[in-house]
Amino acid sequence: GMGPPGGMLPRPPVMPTGMPPLPGMGSMQEMQRMMTLYQNPDMGANVTLQRALEYEQEKASSTSMEPEVIELAHHFNLTDRHARMLDEQLKKRNNTYEDDIAAMYEILKGAKNPADLLMVSIRWMSEGIFRGVKTPNPDVERIAKKYKLDAPSACKLAEVLEQRKDPDDDLRKVCTHLERSNKPSSLVMMMFRDLKAGNPVAECTKQPAIGSYLHKEENRKASQRGGGRSRSRGGGRARSRGRGGRSRSRG
Repeated sequence: GMGPPGGMLPRPPVMPTGMPPLPGMGSMQEMQRMMTLYQNPDMGANVTLQRALEYEQEKASSTSMEPEVIELAHHFNLTDRHARMLDEQLKKRNNTYEDDIAAMYEILKGAKNPADLLMVSIRWMSEGIFRGVKTPNPDVERIAKKYKLDAPSACKLAEVLEQRKDPDDDLRKVCTHLERSNKPSSLVMMMFRDLKAGNPVAECTKQPAIGSYLHKEENRKASQRGGGRSRSRGGGRARSRGRGGRSRSRG
């Protein structure tokens, strides 16, 4: 029989995974850390280094959690509980791990409260309807593309529509706001509170803002008409409010 290869040290015993941490371990480590800080006060200034070391420890100690999930949690300051919930869901999904991680960065970046969007994404994963930045709602996906919504606002919109009585009509009305705005993503976040509270959505009839979807469309149509030869009454700036809204915007 073959013995162990020469010169190899016996492996250190490995803690079985899934074992609960020993009671009082956290507070014990906390005390040791405080003691160290008391003895070396200048270490307190170097909190970033300390956090980096803790991060490396976390990465090494959490054998069960995927390193990419730990990195994501660290990047967005997520709690350990949230990170573990995400890790658990990602492991249940088939071969989409890398895409899912990339999608989570897109969805959480720039979000004021990443934990909220994380929980929504985790719920969608558990329901088997998570589609990354596309959101589970194909209509929202289409609108996000059309009005260039960022991933957090598209997800928020998809989430809030799930609770509405007539999501199709609400979405149609929301679009009347988005097409007139030059900051559609921020606008979704502003409308989110009203939608979540169950308030009715009013249709928007305001003049389109410069740089908005409708404004760009009007400019495009004007230039297609060859500078508006037949309608140059207003000095070439045909204000197509009466007609332009209806004529070619169907479909």
